[in-house]
Amino acid sequence: MSSPDTGPGVSPRTRALAVMRRVGGHRRILPLTALLLRARTVRPAALFLARERLGHGGPYVYELRESGLKVVIRHGTGDVVTLGEVFHEHDYEPPGEVAERLSGARRIVDLGANIGLFGIFAAARWPLAEIVGYEPDPANAAIHERAIAANALSSRWRLTRAAAGAAAGTAAFIAGDVALSRLAVEGEALDSESARRIEVPVQDVLPEVAGADLVKMDIEGGEWAILADARFRESPPRALVLEYHPRLAPAGDPRSSVEAALELAGLRTRGIWHRADGHGMLWAWQS
Repeated sequence: MSSPDTGPGVSPRTRALAVMRRVGGHRRILPLTALLLRARTVRPAALFLARERLGHGGPYVYELRESGLKVVIRHGTGDVVTLGEVFHEHDYEPPGEVAERLSGARRIVDLGANIGLFGIFAAARWPLAEIVGYEPDPANAAIHERAIAANALSSRWRLTRAAAGAAAGTAAFIAGDVALSRLAVEGEALDSESARRIEVPVQDVLPEVAGADLVKMDIEGGEWAILADARFRESPPRALVLEYHPRLAPAGDPRSSVEAALELAGLRTRGIWHRADGHGMLWAWQS
């Protein structure tokens, strides 16, 4: 039986595209399809693809097709996945109502700044904004600082090597897991060969959050302490793009918990994606 996009009367181009989508979605082809799409976000794409396929770790510098800014990527790591999320899937592109409110954004705070891919997106998307990032993983922070230098953006983009929290101090941290590095839970096992437990500074970021036009938060469960703080409810940012996690979440469904916390702060929400395992991403903004 023919499908609507391959049946009679459908143009050859539409039919070919439909076949390509189905082939690209096959479970054996999908990883290569995803890699090709990620490679297309940068120049030189062929070199990016070759290095990834051949296991040339890097880090390497590439130019983004959409903005001309530079990214620094470690091949064979989650950096490549995050590159696709930010610049192919455009997870951080704000919905229309939020985009209008952020058109003149002057201060952006990046909690869980990783290697700076969101910072690069934000630098191009909001050219008047000052960007402040927080990243405690030493390897991630080194790549992030290199990205700032590669784009000559140190005048308006800086990184603090500290974990984001609701109280200043120090904490155990599991480093070396690329985008999954995180504050450690007592007794938590290391789940990769590269992971190691270290002590990192924690900075109270609530004053920064209160003064921000936009906060991006992706801190592997550390978001719950910030969202539960009374200062967040009293002085939320104008807009927030948040990845939430079941890790360290209050009892119950993480999506319901995060939506309730944001509602208490007077923020409207719109989901970006949600998975059955409790992970998700959403936008929130002041009405």
